[in-house]
Amino acid sequence: MLKRTYIAAFLVASAFAAWLVALQRQENLQAAVPIENRTVMLEVPSGKNEVPSQNTIQQRAKITPLPGEIFLKTIDVNLDDDEDFEQVILSKKSTASTSLEIVVADFSQALGVYFRHFEGPIAATKLDSIIIQPMDVTADGLSDLLVQGLDASNDQTLTIFRRLSDRGYVRVFSGAGSEVTLQDPDNSGGASAASIVVQTPSDSPGMVVQTAYTWNNRLSSFEKKSETSVRQNNAFALGSGGTDAQVFLSWLNRLWTRNTDASDPRSLFLDVKNNALIFGDQQIQQRWIIKSAERNENRLYLTCSTSEASDLDRVVVIDAKAQDEIAVGIIDQQVSHFRRDEGWSGTYSGVAPVAALPQSIMRSEPNFDIFFGRYLGNDDSVLVLGPSKSIIVIDKKYREGIAKFYDYHGYQVLDFLQIKPNGLAGERLLFVVSAEQSGDGAIRRVRLEPAQVGPDGVRIDYRPPYEFTKTS
Repeated sequence: MLKRTYIAAFLVASAFAAWLVALQRQENLQAAVPIENRTVMLEVPSGKNEVPSQNTIQQRAKITPLPGEIFLKTIDVNLDDDEDFEQVILSKKSTASTSLEIVVADFSQALGVYFRHFEGPIAATKLDSIIIQPMDVTADGLSDLLVQGLDASNDQTLTIFRRLSDRGYVRVFSGAGSEVTLQDPDNSGGASAASIVVQTPSDSPGMVVQTAYTWNNRLSSFEKKSETSVRQNNAFALGSGGTDAQVFLSWLNRLWTRNTDASDPRSLFLDVKNNALIFGDQQIQQRWIIKSAERNENRLYLTCSTSEASDLDRVVVIDAKAQDEIAVGIIDQQVSHFRRDEGWSGTYSGVAPVAALPQSIMRSEPNFDIFFGRYLGNDDSVLVLGPSKSIIVIDKKYREGIAKFYDYHGYQVLDFLQIKPNGLAGERLLFVVSAEQSGDGAIRRVRLEPAQVGPDGVRIDYRPPYEFTKTS
């Protein structure tokens, strides 16, 4: 009887112990999982000069906010190159606060949970403009934390937090100006720190002040090295200046090409109607969604994303240099210290619209026979148009086939169907055609703009057009 009592007591104790272990494991798992079900719903006010955004923004954070603290945005970044991602959280101390801060949440291997690792103020105040980049700018072998963005005056800002050997951070630079440039070091002779140049307006007309900062390892901070007044090299004034982004966007609404490298031509088009920025080269075309637009005089900041769901924002900085010239730079959101560079930066030239040609063919009763003949273009391109056989040589590729013309919804369309040597159909190319004529009506020059025809009519592909001069 006593033996049975001992066995029953042992079974009850074992079951109770198993229940306690299971309960403890459940609590640990709940603490380790990112707080996805405890979501902070935010009401984000839109300022007068801000692009309207969703009134409610759902963000997920891996730590809980302090009393009164508001989490605005979360960015997962690998700051220290370990197996676990850290989370950079953009926050406000309270609803009345006009300044922003970053909070770094790190993962504890010992505890199995995320914890508040560091927090500090940043100079940027416009949430959509903020880009986070881990980068070693102090030449100590550790990735520092760079925060770039815009303030309330649409000035460019830069805040640098140096990573310490104990895995903490300390702020070593914070500045703002009409232009803030982080100059990468020349590491040919060994690792060296980056330098910073901040440009601000001068009291003298036509002048700007450039202040250079260099890293002082002894003081562990960026200190002022020089302050110089230089003449502003951009005499071009876009409209009345100021911060009106719509004026800049309207001026930018055309095709731009970059031909500095003949082997790698690029194009850019701002699709204002569909709120997209389109980049293209000889192989691909990328469409970036514009999330916000901010202007400061001759400079436009476009915060873009490759998709609605992507957290990897990109800030495209566009400087208006002349009526038909822009300089494009891209600041990428980084998930590690490795940078993305797809080669879209550079100087672009505006392409004259079709209406800029001296004379175009009348569309009332088009006579397409006048197009027949031989044409030569740039980069060894050739165009031969005939009633039964046509030849197109573009982008170093020879195509032979049949060309037909249509007057489609107000556009003159060239429809070229390639015929392969075996008699089978190949590629089909569509172009919107415009032409320059001489006084007697003969064709002197044609322009072919790559296009597509669909249910909604003709859609130009916004790629560099092909121009040909008639030779016979």
